[in-house]
Amino acid sequence: MSFFRQYSTIIGGLALVLVIIVLASVPSNVLAPQATFIGTELRYATGSETQVRTKMDFGDIEHMQAFPKKFGDWIGLDFEPSEMAETLGVDLLVLRTYLNTTYYQPIHFIMMQGQDPSSFHPPPICYRALGWEIEEEGVEEVAVSDVTWASAAEPISISAKKMVAFKKSNGEVQEREVVLYYYVKGRLFENTVTMIEVSASAPVEGSYDEVLSAMKGFMGETVPYMFEPGEQEGEMLAIHLARSWGGRTLMAVLVLIPLAIIIYPKVRRG
Repeated sequence: MSFFRQYSTIIGGLALVLVIIVLASVPSNVLAPQATFIGTELRYATGSETQVRTKMDFGDIEHMQAFPKKFGDWIGLDFEPSEMAETLGVDLLVLRTYLNTTYYQPIHFIMMQGQDPSSFHPPPICYRALGWEIEEEGVEEVAVSDVTWASAAEPISISAKKMVAFKKSNGEVQEREVVLYYYVKGRLFENTVTMIEVSASAPVEGSYDEVLSAMKGFMGETVPYMFEPGEQEGEMLAIHLARSWGGRTLMAVLVLIPLAIIIYPKVRRG
């Protein structure tokens, strides 16, 4: 008995499963290798992720450093990142402070990527290790006002994790900071960790709303330089093919071929 006859049922069954997977797939997702998501959690999905396409390579330090130092009313100044990169446990890091001609508060901007999730330190862990205490954590919606994003069907905002931290000296709060950050995650499982973080000093007591508002405005301006709106979830290939006679014929042929592989040896033996 030939190999094909002996294993025709298994071969045909696997081929049929493959055909079903292809017909049930969404072409826009399969054909978009650069599709990524902006999310507030690194290791699991929250349902609030924003699908985007990357404009820059976060695995290339030259691409990261090419992020504009000047846009809108903001002007950026670079700082030596090596010490902070070691503290954060990342391999690639851009550390920049932006000043605004109409706003007094400097805003610190960080882009980072690490190859080892186990050594990566998220902001809450990092701040605690440096002697800060966490006052508050939450999620903020950051509007993206760029015309390209505004013309997209949805969304025109992204979700970012918020953290408020303070540091005491002699029992009194001496420093207070507001931090906004999000992760850039691929469709397939990856070991790399990519994070964008924005932070600024806040009043040591009372409301930090003015600082948070400025930070959200700043972060919303940075997004279009790194990403463009991703394709929205499309329809399954089977639905698309079913709209025409040619498509329906093609689906029938694709399904019949595995069935023929399964049935033909049995019919021939009979």
